[in-house]
Amino acid sequence: MRPLRLVLLAACLTPPLAWSQAAPPASAPAPACSLQPHYPLPRDRSALQKLAQAQQAAAGERGCLTSAAFHAWRGATLLALGRSSEAIEPLERALLHDPDLPGAQLDLAQALAAEGDTASARSFLTAMRQRADLPLPIGGAIDRQMELLSIPERVAGALTDGWQSRWQFSALGGADSNLNNAPSTSEITLTLPGQGNVTLPLDVASQARGGSALLGVMQWQGLRAKGDSLWVLQAELRRRQTSGRATTYQQSDVAATWLQAPGAPRQWVARLATGHLEYGGSSLLHATRATVQHQWEARGRNGLADRWADHLAGCRPAGTLELEHRRYPSTPGLDGLYQGVGLGWLCRRSEATAAGQGSADLTANTSFYSVQARLGKDRSLRDARPGGAYRRAEIRVQWDGPLFSKGRIGTQWTATRQIDGQPYSVLLGNVARSTLRHVLQLEASWPIGENLSLVGNAEVARQSSNLAVFETRQRSLYVGLRWEVMR
Repeated sequence: MRPLRLVLLAACLTPPLAWSQAAPPASAPAPACSLQPHYPLPRDRSALQKLAQAQQAAAGERGCLTSAAFHAWRGATLLALGRSSEAIEPLERALLHDPDLPGAQLDLAQALAAEGDTASARSFLTAMRQRADLPLPIGGAIDRQMELLSIPERVAGALTDGWQSRWQFSALGGADSNLNNAPSTSEITLTLPGQGNVTLPLDVASQARGGSALLGVMQWQGLRAKGDSLWVLQAELRRRQTSGRATTYQQSDVAATWLQAPGAPRQWVARLATGHLEYGGSSLLHATRATVQHQWEARGRNGLADRWADHLAGCRPAGTLELEHRRYPSTPGLDGLYQGVGLGWLCRRSEATAAGQGSADLTANTSFYSVQARLGKDRSLRDARPGGAYRRAEIRVQWDGPLFSKGRIGTQWTATRQIDGQPYSVLLGNVARSTLRHVLQLEASWPIGENLSLVGNAEVARQSSNLAVFETRQRSLYVGLRWEVMR
């Protein structure tokens, strides 16, 4: 475990001592400690152990006994060796001599947390977070540590007796401009053998139809900690009811996710999911997807302005491998297997807006945002699939954060480019299909009672293509109630 002093030294543009309060002048010079602090600490463990031995030998000297910097240095060394219980005593000594020494405060908070005293650790960090002279990079480091401290309390501690479940039931009503996902055009141009291009009106039943709808959603999430790992099971059933059966759909999804160590700076995440879609009373799609993701620790942001360093302090890069099998029961010729990779930037930011806020308040004010890019190829499982194999590239930007004092609001924008490897159809000009789809989604919730919230979501989607029959437009808006139960 690396002490937080190293984070502080790497993030600050000025030494930590530059913003400590100066000690009052002494009446007589104190003897100097024979062993003066120097950073960074050795990376080699044997060298670190030798340094700890030298520090222990010098700890009894009069000059070292009265040096806050020496005790803080010794505590940081013990913490780097994983000896957190031994590090507490010299770190407390350092703060007795200099209560405002930031490096010692950060290291003591980490040592206390490692020993299970998370309440004291949060108290130190919360007090530091309220300082008016706190540099922005250090504020980001404290926010990150507060989040790590809250994980055992929110997850592991709550799950020691088994699974923790959360149920959500939503009932919404609204309208959709394209209930049948039809093309936005009212006519279609076909290339007929011997006749050239012929433009025909699209059948009225195949044109876009708008109308009202009722949307019911039932969600379940189960959490269970096992050591440092976390298992997450999720299930969702969604049904949209319209005036006509042809535009009614029902979707069910089940997923299992394993997180290697949610509280660690880096971890592996594996996920297996399956989903089924029924549309107009017929089975339309069955998909199974497997992903493996690695999340790295956030790197330094040298050269960036402080405001950017603060925003990026809780971010870490992620790389993903994914495999998806899609089966269309009513049209087996469309079956395919997708293989792809992804890169992302996953961020979390907490803010304290008033003095005296603790970790619960910081968590309530947490914002999540991410940028992810995916690239892959979908191979046909049947030689006769229109368009053959196709390439797909996607960019997704997400943000979720607090709405005023109580609510939450989230938005997501997705852009997807798909290009077929072969001509789609001789009747459509015998050219490869190319589409670009933009989707903007917004969802907001506001509590109106115990476990009851008012929710609303809106979506705007637009797909353009070199083949007019694949151009679509859609807008929807739903408002209703959501009831949540924790067990």
